[in-house]
Amino acid sequence: MDKKRLNIADFILQIPKQHPCLTAMAICLLLGTACVLLPYPGIQVAAGWGAVGIGGGLVVIWLILLLKKRIPDTGSVWMLWGIGVCLRLGFILRMDYTDMQHDVWSFKSNGGHARYILYLFQEEHLPDFDVRTVWQFYHPPLHHLLCAGWMHVMTAMGLEDIPLYESLQVLPFLWSSTAVMVFVQILRELGLKDRALLLPTAIMALHPAFLYLSGALNNDILSILLMLTALLFTVKWYKNPTVWNIIPLALAIGFGMMAKLSAWLIAPATATVFIAVFIKNIKKPLPYLGQYGLFLLVCVPTALWWEIRNCIRWGVPITYIPMLSNESEQFVGNYPTLDRLFNFSPFQFRYIYDCFTMYGQDYNEFNPLIGLMKTAVFDEYVNTTNTVHVTGFAEVLFWSQVVLAALVLFSMIRVLVHRGDMKPAMKIGLLLTYIITLGSYYSFCFTFAHTCTQSARYATPAIYVSLLFLGFWSMEMKSKASAILRWCITGVACIFTAASAAVYGFMMFV
Repeated sequence: MDKKRLNIADFILQIPKQHPCLTAMAICLLLGTACVLLPYPGIQVAAGWGAVGIGGGLVVIWLILLLKKRIPDTGSVWMLWGIGVCLRLGFILRMDYTDMQHDVWSFKSNGGHARYILYLFQEEHLPDFDVRTVWQFYHPPLHHLLCAGWMHVMTAMGLEDIPLYESLQVLPFLWSSTAVMVFVQILRELGLKDRALLLPTAIMALHPAFLYLSGALNNDILSILLMLTALLFTVKWYKNPTVWNIIPLALAIGFGMMAKLSAWLIAPATATVFIAVFIKNIKKPLPYLGQYGLFLLVCVPTALWWEIRNCIRWGVPITYIPMLSNESEQFVGNYPTLDRLFNFSPFQFRYIYDCFTMYGQDYNEFNPLIGLMKTAVFDEYVNTTNTVHVTGFAEVLFWSQVVLAALVLFSMIRVLVHRGDMKPAMKIGLLLTYIITLGSYYSFCFTFAHTCTQSARYATPAIYVSLLFLGFWSMEMKSKASAILRWCITGVACIFTAASAAVYGFMMFV
């Protein structure tokens, strides 16, 4: 009997090691559901404070164990992940579902992501009209269908009205937290360990761009999770090109585009790997051609059925995006192109949060790069919440990000031009993803010349791809001459992550 119990215990303990992503998802689903079902809002607020406090405790414990060299890489990864989860959980419990949202509007409005979700919840069928007639209904429906399904479950558990709407934040919390663990698995599949594993993990777990999206009721964070999943299976398939790896890859890209069409940005990395493997096996091409055919058969219908349906029934262009009027108060198309690209005037950094005249600022931010840097750490709406209480930490967060971005760019160049452990196909694929993501972002900023388009959420693949390059650079810095640079990047990353935790942690307490 004791032996049987021991075997069961060993089996349970092996689950996090063998299935870390599923374990992370299960933990977050249980935590999030339990917290939103707490009976009174006051108790939920207290739970949010408790989550942030536990996160602080985990930081102290992890640093002690790290200094004493009594914690392995796996333990450090779970500790960093846990710290990020605590911040995310505190965020969704302390911040209203209306805070720091994008195109969500309210559940009583006539458009926006909230109305899209409510429509599917109440009508229980897809929109049977031209989706261009209601704001944001043009988006593929995966995220909104999942939210509508969640509302049915929570309604059965007794939640109604505001508590029901607040409970929807469990899903983006779940996607954001799981995305960190998927990213860790990509690092491991690429062979990274020690500092090369922990440094990118820490930044990913505590990066503000993924923290504030953990409470967002739009479709951004789900598409990010699925893009990362696609990248994970791209690496897996490259190492072991079997049907059992290409089908999840096809589904990840397909479902990613069913969440948000921009998930196609991960396709260049996959295409590069497909081409590299095909060239390597050019003498025996048939098995691979068969797999590519299977990939297309699964991926294309999953990815594009919504757009094709709307195109056939109502003539909606496949890549339709509604345009804001040039009369909008955040229109910046009147600035010269050279100014938008190269103007880095000191006054643009006088206020480091994203600038909108409709929020009372002196001007609309017009430089896409500055807008990207500002929104990557503060989103658009942080300046309407509690920034007065966190200004000192916010300054450190912003400027440490600038230094970190420069170091990461340098690391990418070093990895690309030097022979190292990263395979050429991976280098090219990730570089293409990075370039196309930023190219798409800049194109979007100029085609839709409004301050709101200069948001980091349109360029998130560039963040996690650059962190992968940072990991390889960290692994290759082994000479004594690299010691100073190695400690420099580690120090800046520590300052950045600590400032991020401070800004978003304190924001929940004020």
